[in-house]
Amino acid sequence: MVGHIVGEWLPIAADIPNPLPSKPPGSEKILGLVGNVRWAAGLALMVGFFMGLVVWAGGRWIDHHRAGKVGLVMMLCAVGGAILYGIGWTVINGFAGSPQ
Repeated sequence: MVGHIVGEWLPIAADIPNPLPSKPPGSEKILGLVGNVRWAAGLALMVGFFMGLVVWAGGRWIDHHRAGKVGLVMMLCAVGGAILYGIGWTVINGFAGSPQ
């Protein structure tokens, strides 16, 4: 019975045109905000890496192995975050792009 009802509606649904995509109101402000967040995230990753480098070098210079390890972990976290940032942005753009 359900197949019969769906079969009756299929020709009607085929005649309905697909609407063209349009930007919602205020999308420019949202894209500007996302751009600012991306910029801040990139800056935070770079600062984290270079501060980790300073802590690592300073820890090794004064021969304090714990500070050297903390600096190394900071650098590795910044590199891992940068990799995830690049992969995440590519995946989001891939899903948000128009179908081909």
